[in-house]
Amino acid sequence: MIPVLLRLKNPINIDDRHHFPRPDLLRLPTYNLNGQWVIVPDRKNRGTMLQWYTKTNVQKILHQWYNIDEFESYPVIVPFPLEANKNSEFHAQSGITPEKVILHKRYWYFCSFSIEDITTGILHFGACDYKATVWLNGKLLGTHEGGYTPFSFFTHFEDTNYLAVLVEDSLSPSQVRGKQTFLDKPFMVWYTNITGIWQDVWVEKVGSSYIRSVTCQRTGSSVRFIIDVVTSENIANDFRVELFIYASQVHGKKSALKTPVKTYRDIVMFDVFKKGQVIFEVPESLFATWSPQYPALHPLQIVLKKGTKEADCVYSYFGRRDIEIKNGSILLNKKNLYQRLLLNQGYYPEGLYRPGDSSMYRTDIELMKSMGFNGCRIHQKIEDPKFLYWADLLGFLVWEEMPSYYLPLPRNMKKLYTQLQDVMKRDCMHPSIITLVLYNESWGLYSMFFSKKVRDSLIALYTRVKSDFPGYMVIDNSGFHHVKSDIADIHHYLKRFEDIEELYRRLVAGVREAPLWANFISMILGKENIQTPYLKGYADTQAPLLISEMGGFGFGMYQSEARTLEESFQKHCAILAKFPHIQGFCYTQFTDTFQEKNGVCTFDRTMKAKLLPIMQKALS
Repeated sequence: MIPVLLRLKNPINIDDRHHFPRPDLLRLPTYNLNGQWVIVPDRKNRGTMLQWYTKTNVQKILHQWYNIDEFESYPVIVPFPLEANKNSEFHAQSGITPEKVILHKRYWYFCSFSIEDITTGILHFGACDYKATVWLNGKLLGTHEGGYTPFSFFTHFEDTNYLAVLVEDSLSPSQVRGKQTFLDKPFMVWYTNITGIWQDVWVEKVGSSYIRSVTCQRTGSSVRFIIDVVTSENIANDFRVELFIYASQVHGKKSALKTPVKTYRDIVMFDVFKKGQVIFEVPESLFATWSPQYPALHPLQIVLKKGTKEADCVYSYFGRRDIEIKNGSILLNKKNLYQRLLLNQGYYPEGLYRPGDSSMYRTDIELMKSMGFNGCRIHQKIEDPKFLYWADLLGFLVWEEMPSYYLPLPRNMKKLYTQLQDVMKRDCMHPSIITLVLYNESWGLYSMFFSKKVRDSLIALYTRVKSDFPGYMVIDNSGFHHVKSDIADIHHYLKRFEDIEELYRRLVAGVREAPLWANFISMILGKENIQTPYLKGYADTQAPLLISEMGGFGFGMYQSEARTLEESFQKHCAILAKFPHIQGFCYTQFTDTFQEKNGVCTFDRTMKAKLLPIMQKALS
């Protein structure tokens, strides 16, 4: 294959970055490896033993010279999951239907590529579900576990490079899997599986000294930019990092781009492993504030210098936004924030976990905004950086929610936190993300009803996340059964509006907890009307109330619902308007998604009703 060289006229112009894998952090030159690869199912687990990853064997497989019993290779389109319609040619040729993909458990991806004038660089994978082991030119680069987080390898390249990736996936309920079914078929609110590479694969050219990562911490009065650097050279050399901060830009508007408004410089001190770190503490007052009404973003340029020469350079951006809870009110930039959110599952007709055309990320957000919503809760999925880029540019709030595991074991909670660290390392620069959700409706936490140890572990996890990632609202267990949470959010799908109004009245009056047995029985029986935000003994009567799931009349007992979408939505908004202490809502959901036919739009993004006038009239 021929890698695609990604170009930019002006890397300081944030508007022009949408075609890069990570618009929030990019390097020039970048070469995209998306396209047609070759895939080999390995249900009998023979590939590693037969060394399919060697340079010679990859070459034979790509040219179909490799012949052994029961060996078959097929075309596959990267980066789309194997189950996606985009890979219908693979389904047709292999006879492996989307439902049966997961049963083969192991797949080998192969491709070859050539890049002129590159000897060393970084090979990036945006996301691959679930476990990936990577070889380049026969050399093992490493293994990564987790279906939602990026991974990369510094490596040497040759004139022609032969890449092999072993992907392993399963139905294990211990995997952090979100709403991918853990049975042999979709059921209730769990959907098809996602197997394989589903985000971009790309190469960035770097030398022997380069910037390894750029992250930030929002401390309140200042922003801490953390730049990690590695080198294979003599660490006695003079290395320093320079941070250039440019004037703010707003999407579609002109801005001064020629010179930075502020420059910071510092010397890099390396450890014995030749790793170094520079931290710049920048006053928040230097930045314009970002909000849905005025999404101001500051371009950043980070340069690593060796002496007077540039060793590496990356481009990022930053948006200042202050999210806090004060006297029981949610404030964005010191102003009351009423959240009008849509539940967004993040599934697409052609590509499942990604759209057939990445421009759909932008059009999805524009569609949701046109209906009157100012944000979305990405449900049980970590979304592609390009979606978050458009949320930043267009001014759209995001709740980032960790996908669930379903087997309540301590090691799985540790696994979730490890993957959350990788998520935040990638996503910390996005101002659109204001809320982090650790669990949903006690999925993977069922033993918390009987075990104080589990409840204490969840409190400890909440505390650690608040400490490690300041500047976000954190929800321990969205929906109900909270033990420690910044927001008392609750889910309900009550059919009778009188019951909804009674629930809201009780919540506002301070009725926020019930005995453990009552919550457990209500969960088992699906008696939504007796769920409470907190477990007994853990109530926080000062935490702001928010209805983070409601509506959903297209699923389950609502399939026979006689009301129209407009009538139902209008009534929900009218009831919410009676309770100003409830500081927002999340309506279920953005689009019909497989068996859940409860979207305000169809799966192909056709709007079912005009909701903006209803919202404006009821909630003005």
